[in-house]
Amino acid sequence: MDPVNFKNANVKLTAPGCGILPAIKTEDNCIVSCWEMSEKEKKEFEKTGKIWLTVISLKHPPIIMSTEKPFGMFKNGKPVEEE
Repeated sequence: MDPVNFKNANVKLTAPGCGILPAIKTEDNCIVSCWEMSEKEKKEFEKTGKIWLTVISLKHPPIIMSTEKPFGMFKNGKPVEEE
């Protein structure tokens, strides 16, 4: 999967050996990124219905995976909407 730049992205996350990850970071410590599947990945997903997540960290952070845009998250008690 490849990261997708999107209008609300307000940070670019990087790490050694990794590319740039556009994301939105809210004041409530929520970070959201968008990913796009290649045609090969779409076919594999259709076949298996599975997506694998790898987190490189000493602790596993709380996550949500979704096929829907996660806008409606909260920022200082107010929903974050896609602009």
